[in-house]
Amino acid sequence: MKHHPFLLTLLPIALALVSACSHNPVNETPRLPDTVLNNTSYHIGELGTIRLSNGEFKKQYGEGATEMNQVNLEKIAIGDLNGDGLADAAVILAWQNGGSGTLKYLVAVKNAFGLAQQIDSIFIGDRPQIHSLTINDGTVALNATLHGPQDPQCCPTLQVTQHYALQANKWRQTSGQIDTSLPVKAYSEMLAPDITGILWKLDHYQDKSAEQATVIDEPNDYTLTLFANGTYQVTAGGKPIQGQYSLVGMRLVIAPATSLLTDYPTESVAAQYLERLDKVAGFELHNDNLELNLKLNEGSMVFKNSGPMTQSGPK
Repeated sequence: MKHHPFLLTLLPIALALVSACSHNPVNETPRLPDTVLNNTSYHIGELGTIRLSNGEFKKQYGEGATEMNQVNLEKIAIGDLNGDGLADAAVILAWQNGGSGTLKYLVAVKNAFGLAQQIDSIFIGDRPQIHSLTINDGTVALNATLHGPQDPQCCPTLQVTQHYALQANKWRQTSGQIDTSLPVKAYSEMLAPDITGILWKLDHYQDKSAEQATVIDEPNDYTLTLFANGTYQVTAGGKPIQGQYSLVGMRLVIAPATSLLTDYPTESVAAQYLERLDKVAGFELHNDNLELNLKLNEGSMVFKNSGPMTQSGPK
């Protein structure tokens, strides 16, 4: 049989076209841009549906300074979650509603040909420390430090890796294991910011049972300074008090000053301040605000940074 030269020339081109048409387009599918994920609507928990603007949502729900719902997008992972060949996303949303808690959710987001469409969300915990978020073969791996059975709400110590996958468009945790590659105490100490040598002035406190925070009218009379040598100095009602404290990572214990309570009327702000200091279990630092969290999740006290402080006085 005689082969026509022109047909022989077209054959490689035809084979290339067939190959291109049968090629799986997964890797060519555009991912959801961060700008889309940071400016879309989400539905989480009891808060309901909110819309982020540049990764943030804020809405006042009362007259108090802390009466505000705030949601922030903390982490993004990209990958196919539902097997349709498109690059979907998993995101972490953190919701604060004016109290001491920060509720974090894992949200599955479908890539609807460039549009973000929420599939499902699942509650991860109150104030977990989430270190990484990845997607591989449709499974999300979440590396975090969560709360152990004896941990106060402020200070999780249990480092775990959890895996989640979508089943019938619902999140299902497929596995979870404790990560022993790094001692929890060492990890906690590595992350802990330095709060010593600073004059902290009490701004307000929030009790678990109270709907509104109690604002301190005279913050100069209610202060706290932790010194690097393990001693502290407070003023309660303007009177100076000294003692000792223990600080390990994000855990903070202040030696009781309640023996001095007889110096103050029972219902006075000074007496309540000293009682709360005795209940401190840990801390969080938010910009220039120091939040001391109380045992048994009873509430918190928030202090403002007033500059460096030495044992001889302000610098």
